[in-house]
Amino acid sequence: ATVSVLYWWLAMANKTDDHKEPRLCRRHAFGIKAGVAENIHFIDDSTCVFPVGRNVAIYNTQANQQRFIPGNDKCDAITAMALSPNKRYLAVAESGDQPIITLYDTGSRRKRKTLPGPGMAFPDLGSREYVYIAFSSDGKALITQGGAPEWTVVYWAWDRSKAIAWTSSAIDKMAAAQDKQHISCVSCSPRDSSLICVSGNGVFRFLKLSEGQLKPAPGGMGKREPQNYLAHTWLPPEERVVVSTESGDLLLVENYEFRCILQGSPSEGLSIDALISYAKGFICGGDMGLVFIFERSDDKEVYRKMKAMKIDQKRDEEATIETKAMKIDQKRDEEATIETEAMKVKCFALTQQEEFLALTTSNNQIYLLNLSNADFSKGEDAVFEHLAQWFHSAPITGLDTCVRKPLVATCSRDRSIKVWNYMDHTLEMSRTFHTEATCIAMHPSGLHVLVGFSDKLRFMNLYGDDIREFKSFPIRQCTECRFSTGGQYFAAVHGNIISIYSAYTCETVGHLRGHNGKVRSLFWMPPDDIRLVSVGMDGAVFDWSLKDCRKENDYVIKSAHYTSVTAGSPAPATSASPLIWAVAGDRKLREFEASSLHSGAQHECDTGESPLSTITFSPQHKLLLCGSDDGMVTTVNVPLSAHHSVSYTQEATLAHASPITRIALTFDESMLFTVGEDCTLYLYDVKDRDGRVAKREITYAEEILISKSDLEGKNSDIQTQRAKVEDLKLDMDYQAQKHEIQHIKEMKQMEDEHREQSERQYQKFEQLLALKNEQEIEFTEIRRETAEKHRSELSKLEGDYQAQLQASEDQIARLQSEIVDQRKNYLTQLSQKETYLETTKREEEASFHKSLQIEKETCEQLREQEKALRQEHEEIRQMIEHMTDRDIEEIKERYERKLREAREQLLHLKGENGIMKKKFYTLLKDIKDKETEISNLFESQGEKEGKIKGLEKDIEALRNEIRERDETIGDKEKRIYDLRKKNQELEKFKFVLDYKIRELKSQIEPRQEEIVEAKQKIKAMDGELERYHLNNNQLILTINDLKLKFDGQHKEITNLQAKIKDSEVFKSRIRSEIAELTSIGQEPKLLREASKKLYQKHVKEDRSKFNEMEDDLQKESNRQRDYLERTVESLKKKLVKDSDTHRADGNRIMGENVVLIQEINQLRREIKIIKAQVPSRPSGENIPEGAKREMESNKTEISQLRERLNELDRIRHAMGRPAPKDKPAALA
Repeated sequence: ATVSVLYWWLAMANKTDDHKEPRLCRRHAFGIKAGVAENIHFIDDSTCVFPVGRNVAIYNTQANQQRFIPGNDKCDAITAMALSPNKRYLAVAESGDQPIITLYDTGSRRKRKTLPGPGMAFPDLGSREYVYIAFSSDGKALITQGGAPEWTVVYWAWDRSKAIAWTSSAIDKMAAAQDKQHISCVSCSPRDSSLICVSGNGVFRFLKLSEGQLKPAPGGMGKREPQNYLAHTWLPPEERVVVSTESGDLLLVENYEFRCILQGSPSEGLSIDALISYAKGFICGGDMGLVFIFERSDDKEVYRKMKAMKIDQKRDEEATIETKAMKIDQKRDEEATIETEAMKVKCFALTQQEEFLALTTSNNQIYLLNLSNADFSKGEDAVFEHLAQWFHSAPITGLDTCVRKPLVATCSRDRSIKVWNYMDHTLEMSRTFHTEATCIAMHPSGLHVLVGFSDKLRFMNLYGDDIREFKSFPIRQCTECRFSTGGQYFAAVHGNIISIYSAYTCETVGHLRGHNGKVRSLFWMPPDDIRLVSVGMDGAVFDWSLKDCRKENDYVIKSAHYTSVTAGSPAPATSASPLIWAVAGDRKLREFEASSLHSGAQHECDTGESPLSTITFSPQHKLLLCGSDDGMVTTVNVPLSAHHSVSYTQEATLAHASPITRIALTFDESMLFTVGEDCTLYLYDVKDRDGRVAKREITYAEEILISKSDLEGKNSDIQTQRAKVEDLKLDMDYQAQKHEIQHIKEMKQMEDEHREQSERQYQKFEQLLALKNEQEIEFTEIRRETAEKHRSELSKLEGDYQAQLQASEDQIARLQSEIVDQRKNYLTQLSQKETYLETTKREEEASFHKSLQIEKETCEQLREQEKALRQEHEEIRQMIEHMTDRDIEEIKERYERKLREAREQLLHLKGENGIMKKKFYTLLKDIKDKETEISNLFESQGEKEGKIKGLEKDIEALRNEIRERDETIGDKEKRIYDLRKKNQELEKFKFVLDYKIRELKSQIEPRQEEIVEAKQKIKAMDGELERYHLNNNQLILTINDLKLKFDGQHKEITNLQAKIKDSEVFKSRIRSEIAELTSIGQEPKLLREASKKLYQKHVKEDRSKFNEMEDDLQKESNRQRDYLERTVESLKKKLVKDSDTHRADGNRIMGENVVLIQEINQLRREIKIIKAQVPSRPSGENIPEGAKREMESNKTEISQLRERLNELDRIRHAMGRPAPKDKPAALA
């Protein structure tokens, strides 16, 4: 172990950084990870923290800037967060094969602890994640809740990195292992840090830390039926807990026992997913973006619902767009309302002063509510504002940037297109559509975007406040589109065809055909835009020439499914052929030379465990910037070399929590953008190793597009505003004249007062002048006396000062000599100590190296012995290893002890050195004190001289003041004369204006009457229009009812016609069968016997069956008639339910009819058999009378059967049942 540490130290010492390559530094991120428990916290009133992808963002709301705490690259994702009560430490839980919790200092963003630490005594968590974490009230303990299947809750003393106790929080472990949301919340009591509350699906219990174990504590929900408890919070100072359920109930637990359901609970199946307590009570939120504020009450209600508010997505969008002057159509509002209905409040956070409430939602948004305003406004009027920006709520599918403006555009599966300003970190504009956008491209000018939708490709203009369609192209499911480098062309993909259009005329330039699979990526070859590179799912890389729209070169690997391609020249100044880089799903990065593309890849390297999904090239840094499926952004040096392997990556930056879908680089290569399926947009600074950002000098354009209609509307608004301004000017002029008259009156009054005051002041001035002359005489005498006194005192002070100065100089000389002597002694002692330390150090190092060499030789001998004795016995080998390890440890401890002694001796020497320095500094301090005393004496002398000068200045100031007052009196008299003249002129002007005002009033009054009449007419017309709308709606409903009745009658008529037709066919077939039966009437005996047999065998049984069936049918008919009469009004509503019953009855009746038909067919077959057996009678032979009578009886019986069948048909027809499908076939 010692040798390996030594080798590592030597390797790190010899390591040099010969090349300064660029690196990525996270700058800003737009988005939030909604699936993290407690995913927002306030560090102070202007700083909040929330997870973005696989990092944690610290966002300053005032400066609109972010700092990042990177996640652990060995873990999968962030699952939970918690902030200590003193706001100093942030705990972040991350999932993985070995889930960890990392604690950071929020000020320095440095890592403080990692739980569980290496070598810590901690059992298997039994899960890949922590679902919830919470600090105790004193911040010394941390409670963590593991996930399925074990659901282990752990009590940590995190400052000691020790797990004090752990247990399973689940009650039914078998059910908990199958439930992924079994435990939803854990917390620690504010009063007792050893008491834990756990809630979840059917679980609400208290755990107590006692004797190093977490044991169940008494309390809970008692005998209540278990529910899905989604969240809970403690309400200090009482021992109360509020628990929310999936059904919307708020349960109050007091003294660890269920007390009641709070009145005003949302209920109605609206789940409450988030709770937070504050000074006046608590706040809850959940389904449909509802937020409720409960405050403490002295009544029986305990807590009373004060406000109910809803996050109105539509109004939020309008508020956001109003700041940008954007326009929203009605359908977009309806879609936003539907999105709001499905939105849930997931987490709350309060500022330290509880002035603002932040909340996160399930659609990846952060809202802010001003609680101070909410306290004095109605709940429905409360406005939720976006804390930062309006983020995407679904995976982002498209990304692009431009050259002339600092803009980046994105599109998402939430059907929205957003344009961001990456310099100001703001959302410039946004618009929502009715279909999802699959790709987006931005024109280099920043004035146009190309968006691919599922139904068509749209060319759109970016106005100053809106995104509007200019032209559409019939390209469905366009997955990739891109403008050329110069912006004169754009390419769009439709399946395996690439279409090229002119960006200015929108005409088709050509179609590129050649791919056998879907095209996944395009890239225009800089700088002339006459070549295009494409890759697809068929494993083909094509180099196209746009001059004749044909393929120049290609290379196909059928096993490689390419996802992204880029091209460029690492040495632009040379004439070398550009290189092409492509990534595929086989985890390979391939490099091709454009001129020899057909010969295959020059180099290829393995991308590691996670395949790359998208790439871009930075010519300035000679670097490939790649996005991978694990959400990391990696950099690759180009051109690739033959020895590139898994270690090709220069640097990997954690970013997204899901695969990166797009990547883009600014024109000056100073910023990088990535988007992913986690709905997040990341911004990076591309810097050198020394921290410099390489930028080109770019002057961004400020012009915007505006349509003619908008311009005309704005001009009309300007004209209207100008007219209003003119009206206001007239009004203001009138008010000014009015005020001027008032001022004149006041001036007259003030002049009279001033005249009286000036006379009083003049009298007072005469008195002051006499007093001044007396004081001047007294002052001259005082000044002469003080001057003589100061001269004597000054001469005395100079003598004392000279004596003190001489004594101080003597003392300084003596102290300096002592300091020189002490310094010499100190230096000699220090040199002796250093020499002694060097010798001891060399001796120790020599002995250490010697013993180390001896130990190495011993180890080599032991290894040789081990090889020789390995075959003899395994136990001997283990004993030798144990002995050698113990010897090594003893030697290590011995030398470490010597090293500690040497360090202690060095510390002792440093202490003596500190004492000597302290003495030296005290002497210097004494010298400085003496110097300050001397300077103070000089300062006192200067102050006295300053007082004398100040008195002289005061005398001069009084003289100047007297002179200025004389001048002021003269100026005021002149001003009074001018004001009198002006007053006379204003009175004349007033008379003229009064006349004009009277004329204007006479003109305004008729106009006002006309306006009132017009308003009344408009009001009447509005009422009439509303009546028309109501009549139209009623007529539409009547028409719909008539249409439904007509359809029903038409269906009934067609059914009746089909039934009549079936009955006619049935009758004809009965007649034919009777005719066949009468054909054997030539032999009466045989006919009689056959008829008797038929009658005895079938007719009697059928008669009984017919009677029974007739009664059953009559009862069934009566029952159905009664049923239909009772339910005729609700038939439309119960049609779906009754259809099954009707179908069953119809099947039964059809089955009975089929049985009857089968019996009749059987009779017909038997008659045919009898006819075949009986010989035919001659035609001229007479039929006996008995046979005739028997035939007549048979005919009457058959007619009765016919009537019975007809009656059955009528009953079936009256009941509306269909005829049996197999009836005509059976009768045939």
